Amino acid sequence: MLLLLLLLPMSGLVTEALFGSHCQDRQLKPCTRGCSWGQERHFNGVANRVLPGHGYCNLTVASPVLCGRECLIDDRCFSFHYSKGERRCELNGATASRYPMAMIERAGTDYFGLEQPSFAELLTNGREVPISLTDCWYHTHASAASECRRTGQHLCIQWELDHASKEGYPATPPSWYADPDSQAVLTETGVTYQDLPLTAPSPGLCCSLPMTYRDPVITPQSYELADRAGQASGCSDLAAHPCTLAELKEAYDRGYKSGFWLYFAIPNRDASVARCTAHYGNECYQDTIANTPRPYPRARVYCCPNRV
Repeated sequence: MLLLLLLLPMSGLVTEALFGSHCQDRQLKPCTRGCSWGQERHFNGVANRVLPGHGYCNLTVASPVLCGRECLIDDRCFSFHYSKGERRCELNGATASRYPMAMIERAGTDYFGLEQPSFAELLTNGREVPISLTDCWYHTHASAASECRRTGQHLCIQWELDHASKEGYPATPPSWYADPDSQAVLTETGVTYQDLPLTAPSPGLCCSLPMTYRDPVITPQSYELADRAGQASGCSDLAAHPCTLAELKEAYDRGYKSGFWLYFAIPNRDASVARCTAHYGNECYQDTIANTPRPYPRARVYCCPNRV
């Protein structure tokens, strides 16, 4: 396991001479409008690791403490690298928790970011958990979802959070995930869900796990029968699509059961993922999935995770 280096809070610790000039160009911002830090900025380090591709400024300073000071006074900066031998300080516009799979080894250069010390264990123990916490904190679910999509990810759905928790992803503050009506918190003992805060901004939990077989998920909202676009959008928010009858049967064959009558891929019908009893013919798919042309006028949707 790599050495963990803990930096104290930066304020009041500037006691050494500063070499080189401050970064002058402060026009660009790394976050979209509405972004907030939402946290105290205490930097923790991982030795001999760097996050390439996100540096925007190089300085020469006497210590990592002074490099951290430069990061604190630049609102573009989310993390930094420090090379003791060269006294080189590189300011970054992203963190390792946003791009955990991008970290690489580089002898003599250390990474410093806002992550908890336990995050280093995740980076160095060989387990891959493609989940990331957005660097910015957002007031709305839509803003967090947009940030995930910007990097080819999606707000995590529940089974992805369960997987991340089992793999030892560090604890998180209350964060946006796929369900827009609640927030998720990863703890040492699992995942918990809580009601939305009134005003506090929150980060988003973004996922990009390879989709193999997964159980269907159900939209938190109900939709009108004719609102096919809304039904598809509700599934899309869960990184999924309205299930086909074949997918529902596959889920049933793998042990998934649900007695709810919900919409699915075929319009103007609803289905129940349970063995057919009183349904026959075209109302019973392959002797397994009951589905009828007499759906409720408003219902939720069975969504099957997209496979990539």
